[in-house]
Amino acid sequence: MKNQNKNYSIDYNPAGLAFSFEPYYSISYLNYIAGTHLGYLGYENNQLGVGIHYLYSGSIKKTDALGNEYGNFSASFLDLNVGKGFFLGEFGFGITIKGVYENIDTLYSLGAGTDLGLLYLFPETEVQLGLSIKNIGIGIKPFTDKKESFPYEINLAGVKRIDDSWIGLDLVKNVLQGTGFRIGGSYAVTENFNINASYNSLLSSMKTGSSGFDFVTGLIIGFSIKKGQLQISYCYAPYFDLGQGHRLTISIGG
Repeated sequence: MKNQNKNYSIDYNPAGLAFSFEPYYSISYLNYIAGTHLGYLGYENNQLGVGIHYLYSGSIKKTDALGNEYGNFSASFLDLNVGKGFFLGEFGFGITIKGVYENIDTLYSLGAGTDLGLLYLFPETEVQLGLSIKNIGIGIKPFTDKKESFPYEINLAGVKRIDDSWIGLDLVKNVLQGTGFRIGGSYAVTENFNINASYNSLLSSMKTGSSGFDFVTGLIIGFSIKKGQLQISYCYAPYFDLGQGHRLTISIGG
């Protein structure tokens, strides 16, 4: 089971925790568009996991309705996830409890929610099928007087492994972005070097139409290098007029 849970951490499908029996550490940093920074820190072992996400918007100009400037402000986001995985018959099941903090200028909000996941493995064909329902929750202390629900997401995913390579497909229902798909894979060039690529159709809304290559918006390419239990991954995502995304991930174990 050791090699079959690598693509299912507490960050993607908590059911992967059911198959996690050895220490696994991960840290990821994303330099995103418009000076936005995102990061993730995770740990899992013995069917338990914890993960922390953060987002920082960078400096944003503060203006009124007429465009007059009044200095700068920023926005930040932090969520803490604590998860547990276990087996229901031959199915892996997982649940996480999350606490969320958001800050915009002088305002802040607090929320609480959960993620649920189900995972089934076909050892003979090395196929994994998973279902996750993420961001089921509500604001406890909202920005305004109205409490709002979290923007939930439903994922139905399948992964096929071929030796040290794999290919996967996600069908996604996102309450904010609509329905779409994500397809991706990893090809093992050598035992310690993989080329990775994926496409997310939900990112097509970020097209500006100003470039002849705008149609590749949603494409992510990169590579990963492994030495023992240490793996370093890099990926690049072009957004043209909006900028580029660069993600660096370091993981140990698994």
